[in-house]
Amino acid sequence: MNIAAPICSDTACRVQVDGVCRLGNDPVEGCPHYAIEMDDIEEPAQEQEPPIAQPVPIWSSEALLLENLVALKRQRQVRTIALVGEQKVGKTTLLASIYGAYCKGPFAGLTFVGSETLLAFARLQSFALVSSGRGSPTVPRTSRRDPLSFFHLALARGGGEVLDLAIADRSGETYTAARTSTDLISTLAELRHADRVCFLLDGARLASMDSRTAYTRHFRQMINALNDNGALATAQDVEILSTKFDITSTANLEDKNIEFLDEYQARLVSDFQRKGLAISSHHICALPKADRGVGFVGLDEMVRRWTAPTPPPMVAPQPLRDATRQFDRLLAKA
Repeated sequence: MNIAAPICSDTACRVQVDGVCRLGNDPVEGCPHYAIEMDDIEEPAQEQEPPIAQPVPIWSSEALLLENLVALKRQRQVRTIALVGEQKVGKTTLLASIYGAYCKGPFAGLTFVGSETLLAFARLQSFALVSSGRGSPTVPRTSRRDPLSFFHLALARGGGEVLDLAIADRSGETYTAARTSTDLISTLAELRHADRVCFLLDGARLASMDSRTAYTRHFRQMINALNDNGALATAQDVEILSTKFDITSTANLEDKNIEFLDEYQARLVSDFQRKGLAISSHHICALPKADRGVGFVGLDEMVRRWTAPTPPPMVAPQPLRDATRQFDRLLAKA
């Protein structure tokens, strides 16, 4: 049913019903309100719908990509750690163990205060929990298809100073390929950003007489390749971390294994120090499985090294040797 269009703008007038003008105009056509155009009638105001709230972005808490790390370093002073080693050496296990230690409370003199990668850390640790239903603790393996990523920890000292750590995670296959094809070394972006480079030495392979000879040669080649191609030039510290110490110390010929490991690390440190590389060596056990009685080895000391306060920069002018200016020669004598 169609509703008739109004012919009078006076809403109280019944001229459309009985033909009588409320104002007494006769004829009704003389009324200024009669027979107006529809466009002249003001439509009732429409109620405006409330504005729809814009979605709020939520931080994914996944592992940081390189561009995310660069953005974070613009906001904070971040120390970057690069873990270098072949596949199954224990890089991801080490990451999960550090996070797990802070889940239990203060560790290595520091307190956990936050992380930009909480979900990524939790995913790593979930495989080592009893609730996972696994008979033995483990961690997911980093695939070569996975991009370079970084795990972030914000740690606080007793005085309230907060230190940000970013630890790189890359598949071991990539480092193996870079050892044999040195043109790939320039693609290892984490080494350009690293304040500390840690070479992970697989203690289980050293404990095996079948793989020991080839593996020790490959490990030395890895450090040589990166050092000779300038990949370690910007790192302030370089260290060797022998992993899986629970296997090294409980395998057959335990004493000889540990003696061989110590001698091999000492030779590496001595040889590369003669090349001008500041390097040290340490033992760690991040996830004891072969002998749980060994427990966690070296994690506390490792985190303390990574987070040690940096000395203030030297601002005093250094004397020049064999200077050309007389003033500089006088400064050298002083």
